[in-house]
This record gives sequence, structure tokens and C-alpha cells, in this order.
Amino acid sequence: MKVHLIRSEGFKIEDYNNVFNILNQYSGGITFVPSEPIVLPDTDREITYDDKGEYGEQILGTKLSVDSFEDRSFPVTEPVYSWCDLFSVCNQYRIDNRIPSDEQVFLLTDKKNAQNWFGAMDERTLNNFFVDCSDWHNYFKGFDIRFPITYCISGWLLRKVIFASGDEMRAAVHKKSIGCLMDFCQEKKEIALKMRTADICDQCLSYSEKNDSNRVYMNQLMQIMDGVRSNLMFRDRSKYLRTNSRLEFRGMMHKMYLTDLGDLQVNLNPTERALYLVFINHPEGISRADLIDFRSELIKSYAFFSNSSDNNQINEAVDLLTNALEQKLMQVLSRIRRKFKDAVGEDQYKTYSIESHDGKYKILLNRELVSYDANAKLPTR
Repeated sequence: MKVHLIRSEGFKIEDYNNVFNILNQYSGGITFVPSEPIVLPDTDREITYDDKGEYGEQILGTKLSVDSFEDRSFPVTEPVYSWCDLFSVCNQYRIDNRIPSDEQVFLLTDKKNAQNWFGAMDERTLNNFFVDCSDWHNYFKGFDIRFPITYCISGWLLRKVIFASGDEMRAAVHKKSIGCLMDFCQEKKEIALKMRTADICDQCLSYSEKNDSNRVYMNQLMQIMDGVRSNLMFRDRSKYLRTNSRLEFRGMMHKMYLTDLGDLQVNLNPTERALYLVFINHPEGISRADLIDFRSELIKSYAFFSNSSDNNQINEAVDLLTNALEQKLMQVLSRIRRKFKDAVGEDQYKTYSIESHDGKYKILLNRELVSYDANAKLPTR
């Protein structure tokens, strides 16, 4: 099964890439295909939300209250798209790119939809979907939005695999949340419950038996959902237990994975990765003034990860990092810090990032939690 992930321009490319990378960590019969950004057509539809209750529910009936959205004042009026509008974008993408009907198209958008749903599937075709990628920070404080978005994508695909029709799917919906994929979650914050269980109840699973659903697809999608669950649960517990995830470097390019956080990949670019490995190699820390003494080690690491074969370019890049009068080092440290903050949250990122302590920059993570797989051949120091 091929799944084309398209995004509207307002959904940040970094968040899009993070979602794409998580989905591709799990192998199986489903392949996720990236795309260029989509410009949504203008809409003349608007909805005014009178209070937090309206803003925090998926439209099905009565209003419910939520205790979020501190950053908004109500009433608030926002442009919205009908489901038909959003599925039309998917169909146009199919036409423009000659995508067969047996392949799936997923629109990831920051625009709200008229029903205020997290996402939906086109029941006419069963191969077009959208996910609302806005406002997740209001339901998961300090939690990287890549995970709930990933959960929504895998959840809609799993519904498609299990159920034979839209009617069958609607019949299985739980209006009262029980921690199952098919919980409706009218009060939108209830989605946290089913993300924490990453489960499907026996009644809903029985449809997969009846429809002889593809077990390879189901296994891959359930692994993705379990990865989201692992990340969420580890974050919740680590705040109280003060535990840190293991960090593993994999492959020749030393890709970095937080194994206890759903095998979450931390995507550092070559410069960031080269600097990070040098500091991992020196748990005692390095002062900014002394970083010049590690120039040869930095050059070897940067040359190893960089696509450049130009020695002059490599030397210039490292010289910028080690020059105490330049701001390049601080810029790289800031990017590393932000990526770990996105990955592990506000409470723990300083354990993993390169931070100043007692006049030196160092990584506090216990080196017993750091490992390298068999293919992670370190640059020669």
C-alpha cells in the first residue's frame, strides 16, 4: 500500500518531516511517500466559536467544556474548510500526479474543518484523508505534535484496513470513550486516553476477522501506534521517576534514536551531529575557549557526515565553530537544544542537549545509556 503525504503550506515543513520520519521507522507493507507543499484554495466559510467548549469538541451534538486554550480569547472567528473542500484537494493531487485509485492520499493541514474533527476519511472513495494539525499543544502540554498527528494517520489507515465500508465503520464507533481506536472523542481532549492505550477492543477487532483484513498492514500500523504510546507513557513517568531514555547511534551515518521514547529519531544535520559526537566522546565537558583544541576531531567527524569532499569547505565550517569570536557555535547549540526539547519535552531536554555547566559545555546524559549498533562505525579520533 502506498500512502502519499501531502501538506498545506501552513503546516510547517519541520513538523511534516518529523511525522514522515516516525512513520518510516516501522517496516511492513505500507510505504509513505513525501510530496511538495499544496496551496489550498481560498475559502469563504467562517465559524465563530463562542467559548472553549465549542472550540474543543468535535461536532456531533451537545457542547462540552474543556480546560484548555489559555492562549485564546473568545468568541473567536476562524476560516474553515468543508470536508468536500479538503477531499477535493486530495483528488486534484491525484489527477496532477496520476496516482492510482488503490493508493492513499493524506492531506496534513493547519486549517480547521467545519466539523472541527481531528481528521476524516472520504467515505465515497475510502482512499482520501485529512488530518487537522493545529492546536495539538492544547491537548498535550509539552508533547511533540508529531506524535498525535502520527497516531491520527495510522489510526485512519487502520480503520480502512479493518472495516469494509463507511457504514460498517460508523456502526463500530464508541460515543463513550473506552480507550479504543474507535472512540469518537467528542470532547477532543479524550483522545489522550486512546493514545495511552493504543488499543482496539475485541468487538472492533472482530471486523478484521470478518473482512479478512491484511495482517501485515495491521501489524505495521499497530507498531506505529505502540511507538506513540511508548513515547507518551515514558514522558509521563520519567517526570516523576527522573529516568532518562537510552540513546543509540545507528548505521554509518550515526542516526540518533531515543529507544525508550518509541524509538524516536532525533534528526541532527551533519554539523550538529559532528559537534554532538565530539561532546559525547568527552563527558568531562569542553569550554568554549578550549574547543579549538578539538579541531582535528571535529574535522574528522564533520568530514565523515558531510556530503562535501572539499577540504577547504570543511575546514572553514569547523573554524567557524571553534572561533570564540563567532556566533556559529551558539547557533548550532541552539538548534540542537530545540530539537531535543521537541523530542523529550521541557522537563528533560537539558539532560540530552549540550549545555553550559561550571564554565564548560557538556552533555549530562549518563554514558551508560549511550550505545552504538554494529554498523555505527565511529570516525577515528
